[in-house]
Amino acid sequence: MDECGASGVPSYTNWQSSWNTYRYDPNHVILGTVGGFTAYRLTVVRHNGMSQVVDLKPGTAIFPTGQTPGPGEHVAVVGYWSQGTFIANRVILRP
Repeated sequence: MDECGASGVPSYTNWQSSWNTYRYDPNHVILGTVGGFTAYRLTVVRHNGMSQVVDLKPGTAIFPTGQTPGPGEHVAVVGYWSQGTFIANRVILRP
């Protein structure tokens, strides 16, 4: 597991092999496939079929750098929960 940054959020910048079998920290990671992507908004379709919209703030990094999330692509959103809202720090696409 990657080290945590000062905010307690893991500093992942690449896809973790444990995510392939849905083993992850639900306090800091949302896993699924891309249901839709627009500027500052990502829809993630989770393993159980539920869709979740995640707002991306300015500065949210997407890895690999330069990639754009596309429909059906496996994605991990790394961040934290605050008052029922998931705050995204990074979006990681499965290679």
